[in-house]
Amino acid sequence: GKVNANANVNVKVKMNVNVNVKEVPSSDTEMKRMRKNSNANDNDNRDLFSRHELPPDLMLHICNFLTARDVTVMSSVNQSSRQLIDGDDCNGDGGSSGVSNSGTSDGDGIWTLLWKRDYGNVLLEWDIGRQAFQRSLNDHSKSTQAQVGRGTSRSISLASSLSSSSSLEQQIQTVIFRHGGHGGGAKHAKHFYFHFQQSFLNYILAGHNSPTLCLMGIHGHIFDFTDFAPSHPGLSDPILVEGGRDVTLWFEEHRHSRVARVLARKLCVLVDKSCMTINNRMNSSTDNGGAMCGLCRIPRPASKKAKLERRKLLEESNTSPPPMHDSIRDVKLGLDAILPLATFSTPRRPLTLCKMREEYEHGKERTEAWASRHDEVNGRGKGASASANKCGMRVYYDPFAGEWKGWYSDPHWNPIFCDIDFD
Repeated sequence: GKVNANANVNVKVKMNVNVNVKEVPSSDTEMKRMRKNSNANDNDNRDLFSRHELPPDLMLHICNFLTARDVTVMSSVNQSSRQLIDGDDCNGDGGSSGVSNSGTSDGDGIWTLLWKRDYGNVLLEWDIGRQAFQRSLNDHSKSTQAQVGRGTSRSISLASSLSSSSSLEQQIQTVIFRHGGHGGGAKHAKHFYFHFQQSFLNYILAGHNSPTLCLMGIHGHIFDFTDFAPSHPGLSDPILVEGGRDVTLWFEEHRHSRVARVLARKLCVLVDKSCMTINNRMNSSTDNGGAMCGLCRIPRPASKKAKLERRKLLEESNTSPPPMHDSIRDVKLGLDAILPLATFSTPRRPLTLCKMREEYEHGKERTEAWASRHDEVNGRGKGASASANKCGMRVYYDPFAGEWKGWYSDPHWNPIFCDIDFD
């Protein structure tokens, strides 16, 4: 037995020696050849996909498993990768490389695929999302938007005559490819993705603050406060007035308790996984390839018993606080990580490009200042009479039109949408 063991050891040593000897150049000519091949690889400026001769379909499949941040980092590897992912005009030379036979570049396909995976697929299956898309894609004249009566009927007809998700998807894809929200080009398809990432919360929630449907955005997620508003300790009016937009700062400034935050978790209807805690993992059946990004719908209680328990919990929330421990369902859906339990926390936002965030914040600040002056002139908002509109002008960014727009509620809680005219 010892002889055989030693024999095996000797064989292994010989194999290692042979490998090491093979890697050492035997002459100066061999060394020069190895150096030439190494320099050739270093000077290969092709993108990662072309370097390995990967077809476009496989390239899109690979990017589908990456986050937008990873794709952005990959575009900085070399000039060719940047040209492939950021667009053909990344240098402003108007080049035509990387354009497919259909007239769209690979960059168009990559960023449109990421948008559909992270946002489009979920929102197209949700009535609220389809309403927002329909509002953007329909060609409404300014005269129609300015008239209160016709504006109200337009909102009602919009909710009752939605296009199918497949029809909307075709129109949206055409808009992204042809316009990108800003005028066209693969580079703008990337811009469209990040602009939508920054603005989707206020864009989707616009107009939904009525007693029949009151939606709020908190820390990047969407909550349905319709059933809870009548039981709110501070009455229902503050909920309705602040609804229809991102209320993270308003929610945190009022120092809501840990009990209130646990209760709010049970009202969540849509989760943005990029705004969750890093150590949390969503259910594999709803996760996008294991990446912590994209939206996820939270299913409502299906059984009659579960619906009655939920209604009872909300109605008795003032006298009987909800259990503080997370249920198995909440943990499985990731609801235990959507809201920070501290009494005051900074707003959670998805990672994005610094330039995009600065542009969005600057545009929002400018538009809100305009809306404030507009409210003073028209007698809306705080201090207005009882017969006036229920809330002041709210603003949101329409990523498909590439414009800031406004909306407000009339005395009957009907949303009125209008254009923003800075002149």
